Amino acid sequence: MRPSPTLHIVCPTQKRGFPAFMSVVFVWVVASGLGNGWEHDQSFGFMLLTVGALVIMVLAAWALYRNFVFQDALYIARDGNLPSSVPLALMVHDIRAVRLLPKHEAWTPEGKWDALGFGQGRIEIDTATHRYHFGIGLEEHEAEAALQRIIEFCREQGIVAAAA
Repeated sequence: MRPSPTLHIVCPTQKRGFPAFMSVVFVWVVASGLGNGWEHDQSFGFMLLTVGALVIMVLAAWALYRNFVFQDALYIARDGNLPSSVPLALMVHDIRAVRLLPKHEAWTPEGKWDALGFGQGRIEIDTATHRYHFGIGLEEHEAEAALQRIIEFCREQGIVAAAA
């Protein structure tokens, strides 16, 4: 049996409740805080407060997007052209090492970003020029299975990608 020329893994969306709840709370607090204040106060300070409120709303929308729409995708090819539609597309001969990073503890800054849906994937792919993170939205057993698929694909192509 001939090895497959490509490996394409797409992670499921995160669908975490905490970021959705926090986004709704942020938008509610900002909207109720601003209320009809523009009619009563058109000062420079209120304009700055309005800009800050818009930034918070953009962050809330980004959190909702990252948790309910965004899907992390990886495409590894043996040869040929890489698709431009996949943000993380690599040639198999560029991969030097692949490893599963430990899960961040909840009290660390990285753990808090993960809880809000802004974290990076736990699978680290090391190339000669860059380290890529993949696997946003994968549970522990799914991340381990994806790591094994990547390592097996590299071995099928004759590349020994060490699991560092």
